[in-house]
Amino acid sequence: MTGQQLETFQGNAIASSNGIVIGRLQKLTSGRYPVPERKLKHADIAFELQRLDQALEEAFKELDEEQAHLSNIKSQEPLMLLNAHSLMLRDPELIDKSRQLIEEQQINAEWALRQQLDVIESVFDEIEDPYLREKKADVEQAGVRILRHLMGQTLEFEIPETNEPQILIGTEFSPQDIVMLWRLGIAGVIAEQGGMNAHSIIVARGIGMPALIGSEDILNKSNDGDTIILDAELGKWIINPSDVDYDHYHHFIAALEIIHDDLAIYADKPSLSSDHHILPIMANLEFEEELIQAHQVGAEGIGLFRTEFSFLQSKYTPSEAELYQHYSHIIRGMKNRPVTFRLLDIGGDKASLFQRLSGYKYGGENPAMGLRGVRLLLQIPALLKLQLTALIKAADESPINILVPMVSMVEEIQQVRDMVHTCKQELGVATDITVGVMIEIPAAAMIAQELAEVSDFFSIGTNDLIQYTLAVDRGDEDVGKIYKPTHPAIYQFIRLSVEAAKRKGIPVSVCGELAADPEWTQDFLNMGIDSLSMGLNSILMIRKHLSFLEYRPTH
Repeated sequence: MTGQQLETFQGNAIASSNGIVIGRLQKLTSGRYPVPERKLKHADIAFELQRLDQALEEAFKELDEEQAHLSNIKSQEPLMLLNAHSLMLRDPELIDKSRQLIEEQQINAEWALRQQLDVIESVFDEIEDPYLREKKADVEQAGVRILRHLMGQTLEFEIPETNEPQILIGTEFSPQDIVMLWRLGIAGVIAEQGGMNAHSIIVARGIGMPALIGSEDILNKSNDGDTIILDAELGKWIINPSDVDYDHYHHFIAALEIIHDDLAIYADKPSLSSDHHILPIMANLEFEEELIQAHQVGAEGIGLFRTEFSFLQSKYTPSEAELYQHYSHIIRGMKNRPVTFRLLDIGGDKASLFQRLSGYKYGGENPAMGLRGVRLLLQIPALLKLQLTALIKAADESPINILVPMVSMVEEIQQVRDMVHTCKQELGVATDITVGVMIEIPAAAMIAQELAEVSDFFSIGTNDLIQYTLAVDRGDEDVGKIYKPTHPAIYQFIRLSVEAAKRKGIPVSVCGELAADPEWTQDFLNMGIDSLSMGLNSILMIRKHLSFLEYRPTH
């Protein structure tokens, strides 16, 4: 069935990852995930009711913590919202009716709660007053609090059985959402909101999930169960495609498979220019599951391992032992290839985690300019020490590099090095640990010579470097056209950093999105960059592109 009898809709996205998938769509409201749908045996009903009660208790506890954190801020609106959530969670129309559905229909708690939320929200849809109608979103957010705790207790997230790929469509998806859905086997996602360099699209590119960001009005034009073509190669989507669309995309997919087969031969090749100049190509990773693909594409190491996700995916701050185990798995998994761990880069943009880790009630008016990265770590030495101790212990497996984010002054890197020295002394080890600076703030590029004196290596994070240089939020679609990597200031800051590293004799790499941009490969080669680090899906393409270039040093 090709959908000929249905009206065809299509549109474009502001940003996309890679890949093409044809499947069935499921619409999600903001923060709404597909829930497992299970029929229960009569003997299991009591346990399911207990699960609902426990999740409700956890939701109230979460609300209490958030209210405590927000109690001293100037604006009362967040507190009013939390109070509203608390009242909604006590509404018998939601909880008592969900219990009733569990008992009468013998279904699991998630399914029952989702059904009752839909019933309540349908009432709001009929309200004529726009202000009251918008309160539907508050009901959804309150209910999702319980759903998240329920699903956190579910050992295996169930996707409805189907022979077709599932594509989820929603208002927006966070990086954590992308990872969760990828792990659950979702084939692709489309979000109405988001900009060219939103972190969620960067994550999607890295893990190879077809995704579109900034696809306006797709929720209004689609229905659950519609057939959809998600084209993350050209940044477009087609709902209820015609026979012509089907034929075109089947040929397109076949052509991509040929290209992928051609690229596959580069998985076992070294990263060399045509005149045999070495430029190692490494991987940007975020979690252990990516290690398999890293080996499949022949990544020559991990140039950037983002350590935030082990904190984001836990309800509590991981212990030193948990972090050590996690880092050791990564090191062992790379089989003696170099690994660079970036220290936590958490700020007020990740409000709940920021509050949990820091104890601060407020992350600043502008989280991008506030207490984040090394600034937060130095403000909370115990947090820095926790991570460094686990990394130093893990380094017994194989030498590692520690990358310090958001450095803007020499004193910051010196303080981190002092903490490394203290941790090594307390552990009684002489493990060789290299500590480097992430050049992602214009100030760091301007004092690169001074930073090189106290650093073992540089890693240039081009995403934030562009954002801060041009004063453009990379996730803001309204100013996305100003976010231009080709701006001459970007090249100048990169060149300054590379020259400073070369004068000091320390390695310098590029780990931002520009590392995967073939338009920049020749420049990076000529500058004498020591390695490039990028999302897994870009490695083979850049390695092939590199093989046709010649090294033409600019110095």
